[in-house]
Amino acid sequence: MLDFQLLEIPHDQLSLDYTLPSGQAFRWRKSPDGCWTGVTRNTVVRIRRTPEGFEWQTYPEPRDFDLIRDYFRLDDDIPTIYAALAAADEHLAAVIDRFKGLRLLRQDPTETLLSFICSAANSIPRISASIEALSAIRGEHIVTLEGIDYHAFPTLPALAAADASQLEKTAGLGFRGPALKNVARQILDRPEGWLESLRGKSYETAREEPLAIRGVGRKIADCVCLFSLDKNEAVPVDTHVRQLAARLYLPDLKTKSITAASYDRIANSFRERFGAYAGWAQQFLYYEDLLRSYRPGARRGLE
Repeated sequence: MLDFQLLEIPHDQLSLDYTLPSGQAFRWRKSPDGCWTGVTRNTVVRIRRTPEGFEWQTYPEPRDFDLIRDYFRLDDDIPTIYAALAAADEHLAAVIDRFKGLRLLRQDPTETLLSFICSAANSIPRISASIEALSAIRGEHIVTLEGIDYHAFPTLPALAAADASQLEKTAGLGFRGPALKNVARQILDRPEGWLESLRGKSYETAREEPLAIRGVGRKIADCVCLFSLDKNEAVPVDTHVRQLAARLYLPDLKTKSITAASYDRIANSFRERFGAYAGWAQQFLYYEDLLRSYRPGARRGLE
């Protein structure tokens, strides 16, 4: 076992317990000793809170601090972001105070898009289980740690070449399996690095281009923008966000479904109130609503 490396960052600027299970990423698990283990970009990451900050290690290449800094967006000015959000809304100020340390991640755009294809009408535990099973079947082996095999998320060619019926049967993927294959094939038709290149473009462009992929809707495009392309103004709208928006900001929003018009109205209301950090506001309020709606036996979903 490799020695852990120290990351000195205040706990109120990074909380693993709030950030990692907040619906942004699906490949993190917490062990009884408090250590989180996740897979990203063909790398296994282990990280845990300590009195001094956090201890971490990467596998199979050790001490990959560039990955840690990039993935957790350690260059973000968290106090400034929190202060701007708190000043814009009293309720959000209380939520931020409750969940200090929740922050946005910078994930691989292709994996993010494909992971959220798996999220359609699904719950977070089931999404995570499906992605782990999919990775074990179609992804490359990374490393074995303490008897556990870790696999990378499947490559685009591996998904495009997969048998659709096998994907459909994989750990509850169901109809999402063939959709995953179809989306992977369409991305392969784009220039190499296409999704990554959107990080340097405007939010409007970064959102519109994925929408040209059959099977990618507004919410998935906005998830890619917010969780992998640094578009802080992106606001993914699902059932949780529709409900909290109606409760907090749009009392006249009566629709029970998310139409194109209601989606845009909700997202724009966040941008009007929170400006460039609208996506951060959405993530805090989404996480609060997720916990509010959770009770033993209830679904915790991204519907």
